[in-house]
Amino acid sequence: MITVLDCSFCAALFLPHEKSGGVLEIFRSFDDAAEVLVPVRFWDEMTELLSAALAHKRLKYSDVLEIIRLLDRYHFGTDVSFGADYSGRILDLVRLYNLPPAAAAYLELAVRKKARIGSLNGTLRTACRSAGIKPLP
Repeated sequence: MITVLDCSFCAALFLPHEKSGGVLEIFRSFDDAAEVLVPVRFWDEMTELLSAALAHKRLKYSDVLEIIRLLDRYHFGTDVSFGADYSGRILDLVRLYNLPPAAAAYLELAVRKKARIGSLNGTLRTACRSAGIKPLP
């Protein structure tokens, strides 16, 4: 089964106040055959989150570089959809589920790929359920 992961879900692996044993167990369950996808904006969001953690001295620079290397080892498939049709689908989801565009990008990918989704964002999880997408526990 295809899985879409968002930044909040992945951040729970390394930000001290956001750790979750459930998230760690799900990551451990991924094998080499697991198809895990992220939208291209995931990498920008992750860089922004790591940069903020660095600025607030929650992580050291060496930690940030190691986290990026570790995330890269998962070989997430990065979806690079863009253009008018894509933007229209995002806007439809924003309007329908009252989501910010960043969250709608994850939902759009999950809907398009008929995937389950890993997110700790309550609003996104609720929208996923409404759209028939199963959020990971």
